[in-house]
Amino acid sequence: MAVLTAAAIAATGWHTGGLTGAQVVGPVVGAVVATLMGLVYKALHAESEQRRRLIDDLVRTRDRLVEAEREGARLAERERLAREIHDTLAQGMSSIILLLRAARGDLVRDPELAGARIDEAGRAAQDNLEEARNFVRALAPPALQHSSLTAALRRISDAAVAGTGTEVRFEVSGTPLPLPADYDQVLLRVAQGALGNVSRHAAARHAAVTLTYLDDTVVLDVVDDGRGFAPGRPAHPREDDTGRGTGFGLRAMRDRVTTLGGALTVESVPGEGTAIVAALPLPAGGAS
Repeated sequence: MAVLTAAAIAATGWHTGGLTGAQVVGPVVGAVVATLMGLVYKALHAESEQRRRLIDDLVRTRDRLVEAEREGARLAERERLAREIHDTLAQGMSSIILLLRAARGDLVRDPELAGARIDEAGRAAQDNLEEARNFVRALAPPALQHSSLTAALRRISDAAVAGTGTEVRFEVSGTPLPLPADYDQVLLRVAQGALGNVSRHAAARHAAVTLTYLDDTVVLDVVDDGRGFAPGRPAHPREDDTGRGTGFGLRAMRDRVTTLGGALTVESVPGEGTAIVAALPLPAGGAS
């Protein structure tokens, strides 16, 4: 630009035979304007390029977020399926195994009692099959389809420890209220999981299931006088029928309760039993 400006001034002076102030100022002003325009276009181009890079980054970030959401949804669904299988099919199979073991021991001593236990195992297998079908269809638990929560809890309290020698007492405290379907299902699953631990691990003589209705909270307590454990240990320290600790039961119960804004409390002392308390706040505006 400087060379062109000098050449323009020299050409004008040579053509006119001399230079005036206007002949010098005119090309210089034009050169300044041209330089400023070039700088403006350069700045616009740099800003446009920066915006292009930002848009590319946003698109890549959006794609990563979509993939992360998809992976999160996949993991959440897998966790849900694991909870459902643990609290339904696994618990039912465990009850059937315990009943059949007890029936085998009674075949010689008391064939009539053995037959009753086999019949109970058959009913448990039928219920488990219904659970599996409803699980596939994503329906409510069969225990809740034709009865109230209290009736369902009463039934599973008797069935979960059948053949174990544990005596279970079920009680309702307060005035029963109709609860949303997801509350009924969570409370039922927590009771199934806790009673499943009692039947497989606790070796308890007595257990109690209490459903308490308060003004703004519904509370489910499952207490036993079995061997207990140290709650500070990782996951669940007890062992299943294969001798391996599953480490999933308490976590599944806690996940279910926290999804509704509740809290799960576990209190246990080795040799002195276990208490599991699930507290759910009643939904605003009352139960439906």
